[in-house]
Amino acid sequence: MPLPEVIRTSLLNLDRSQEGIRWSAPEQWHITIQFFEDVDIQKLKCLFLSIRARGVVATMGPRITRLGQEVLVVPVDGVLPLAESVQAMMSSQTSSKPLPYIGHITLGRIKKNLTPKLEGSSVEGSFQVDRLILVESQVTPNGHKHSIVESQMLL
Repeated sequence: MPLPEVIRTSLLNLDRSQEGIRWSAPEQWHITIQFFEDVDIQKLKCLFLSIRARGVVATMGPRITRLGQEVLVVPVDGVLPLAESVQAMMSSQTSSKPLPYIGHITLGRIKKNLTPKLEGSSVEGSFQVDRLILVESQVTPNGHKHSIVESQMLL
């Protein structure tokens, strides 16, 4: 899911200068609904275009936290019904049962034994999710690069 500019601007105001964290580029910020590995992108695109789901209201916060030990994130609540709709439609493209869904925006990846200064910081904001995007992710020496494959409006 793409982020509206007001949310992006809010996140840009966070102090992302701490060394030892590989910060995600703001133009790459998004909320992931489902991750696919080793799939036929054309088949995935056809399934994606057949999704008929309702928009939801996403709420950020209340505090920046970690996902696992190495990922610094802004939690996002309210998107589970949309994630379940998407996962049900796309289930034929996954080889295993999906992990429990945790909505989030990745701020950066933390080097071992580092305590991020932003962890525990308050964040807030909400927005209407009215569009889904299918994104292809490529690993580069500077991190992941995301390219939009397809986009569609929600009901």
